[in-house]
Amino acid sequence: MSVAIVIVAVVLLGGIVVVAMGRGGELARDASDEPVAADFESWADVASYRPPAALLGYHAAATERALQLISRLIADRDAEIAWLRSRLHDDLQPESADPEGQPPPRPGRPTRDD
Repeated sequence: MSVAIVIVAVVLLGGIVVVAMGRGGELARDASDEPVAADFESWADVASYRPPAALLGYHAAATERALQLISRLIADRDAEIAWLRSRLHDDLQPESADPEGQPPPRPGRPTRDD
């Protein structure tokens, strides 16, 4: 009986030494719970995002980070849309009009006064 205990102890110590030397293999590392900006590139990414669960509810830090990234993404896109709309509005406005509201004559075309 005591011989069996000694053998088990030696095997366990040998396993501990092998693992401590780095030859026991590595544990798989999980992906980080913290989201990054690349996680939210489209509306589908935002719609399919599920915050990581914690003991009670959701992981607060990861959820807060995701909400910050989503709000920054929406704000950036809103700013871009507003800029594009202003550019479109400026391009659609006539360059100048006379007081009667008629656009200026185009060069090369005769006017009524000619």
